[in-house]
Amino acid sequence: MTVDFASRAAQPSAHVARARRLLRGGLAGAAAAALLSLVVAGLVHGLDGVLSAGVAVAIVLFFYGVGQYVMVRSADAGAWTLMAVSMVSYGFRAGVLGVVLWAFLTYADRWPAMVPVVLFATTVTVVVGWLAAEIWTFAHLRIGVFDAEYAPPSGAGGAA
Repeated sequence: MTVDFASRAAQPSAHVARARRLLRGGLAGAAAAALLSLVVAGLVHGLDGVLSAGVAVAIVLFFYGVGQYVMVRSADAGAWTLMAVSMVSYGFRAGVLGVVLWAFLTYADRWPAMVPVVLFATTVTVVVGWLAAEIWTFAHLRIGVFDAEYAPPSGAGGAA
């Protein structure tokens, strides 16, 4: 029996494969929610609604997409490294979101086409779509869990 190490090296680890599936699942759920939001916003508020929904979709996809992509790239790292990378990524994304929100609030009069209720509703809808699909995907991942056979400590010979 021969083992083809070259093809095995090209295969991503189980951690990376799972993180990729979560990324694809989240994107699928967000895309479905985004499409629904764009259609509803267009029907209710016209072009301004579509523009507002599009901005909200872009912000949510940036926030969750970058976060999950970082998880894909660092899936094989150790626990401490993964935690540090997660925290730095979250801090960066939250900072960018804060700057965008500050700019919107400071210069809201320069963007009269933005419909705040559409921004809010689309953001919530796409976040829920992403998370619901990611949870569904996670629930359907095949992650083996094996318990080792119980072995009593040595020297526990039956003395009570």
